[in-house]
Amino acid sequence: MTALSNKPFKLYFFTNTIALLGLWIQKIGVGWLTWEITESTFWTSFVTLALMAPAGIIGPVFAVFAENWNMRKASIILKILMFLVGGIIWFLQYLDMHSLFTLAFLSILQGLLGACYHPVRLVFVSIVVPRNLLSSAVGLNSASFNGSRVVGPAFAGVTITLYNLETTFFIAMLTYIPLIPVLIYMPLRERIKSSNTQKQFFKSLLEGGKVALQSPIISKGLFVVFISAFFVRGMLEIQPTIAGEILNKGSVGLSLITATAGFGALLASIWIGFRANIDIKIETKLVSMLTVGLVVSFILGFISDMYLMAFAFTIVGFTTTAVGIGTQTLIQLEVDEIYRARVLTWWSSVSFGSLTIGGILLGFAGEFIPLNVGMMIMPILGYLLFKLIVYFRFKNDFI
Repeated sequence: MTALSNKPFKLYFFTNTIALLGLWIQKIGVGWLTWEITESTFWTSFVTLALMAPAGIIGPVFAVFAENWNMRKASIILKILMFLVGGIIWFLQYLDMHSLFTLAFLSILQGLLGACYHPVRLVFVSIVVPRNLLSSAVGLNSASFNGSRVVGPAFAGVTITLYNLETTFFIAMLTYIPLIPVLIYMPLRERIKSSNTQKQFFKSLLEGGKVALQSPIISKGLFVVFISAFFVRGMLEIQPTIAGEILNKGSVGLSLITATAGFGALLASIWIGFRANIDIKIETKLVSMLTVGLVVSFILGFISDMYLMAFAFTIVGFTTTAVGIGTQTLIQLEVDEIYRARVLTWWSSVSFGSLTIGGILLGFAGEFIPLNVGMMIMPILGYLLFKLIVYFRFKNDFI
């Protein structure tokens, strides 16, 4: 039995997937428009990653407050605001008034809203389904996100190629609408709230990090997430730059490599999501997934064929998502509910913060050296750092 047997979750799952489609359609459109305006690897990487950076930088702040938020009200307000920002992006394109500044500003604003919504989204699943369906719900929630990574970019590529960016942004804006009434009316179970007040903010924040570090399983998982996000997944977030500089196939090439990376991520999500119970020993498989991701990322630096690169990105998408879902599920199962939002957001901070810095550094390096050379160097550095930290921090006792 999977979480889809729970009717409220099923309704949330499908409407949330539609909203996530809009996120990915919007992301592809903004990334490609930035490349067309600047033809700069750094600025394209910066604007694209601006949607992720706030979750990594200020995510823990919102996690502490989120523990005592009304999850229903917070979700509704944040989704309405994200809809409005999407509307501004469309309207400026309609007026042909976009610039590097407007794209960067609106991406950062949308990223800030996403940083607020991310801890809410992660905890929200746990108050929709009972505990015995939690592992399945976490996997399916990720499958929703990654399924939209397949359909969203492909759809964006079609609309950009056959129509224009104005149409693309308009459709992206509309996809937020179906989720809002579902959030308003769906039943939610009672949840345990933290007794912390806002005056105890820093203490509460540090407690979340302490809980994560004191758990051998969670601390090792977070370390693998860091290496995977910084040295592997960062490449997924600069795909507009890769499509523009290496493939030279326009929006079609961008849509293909983004969609196939999403397809790999979707396969990983389904693999976990359709298992009602997950083996806690999954942490022993994280290193294998990381190793495959590093090797394939290195090979990406030698590829200039669009279809071979799409295949390689499928594998990268699978491995990085398997690492992410594996550690996220362990946190959901191992951490007490009153600490869960904080620990999950430390996970988000490690993941999104690492991929943001890694992606921007790779984009910056692309201003001075060929981008494909930087793509080869990154996984080599990741492997060396992994071996060093395993030896000195974990004393070779990792799995």
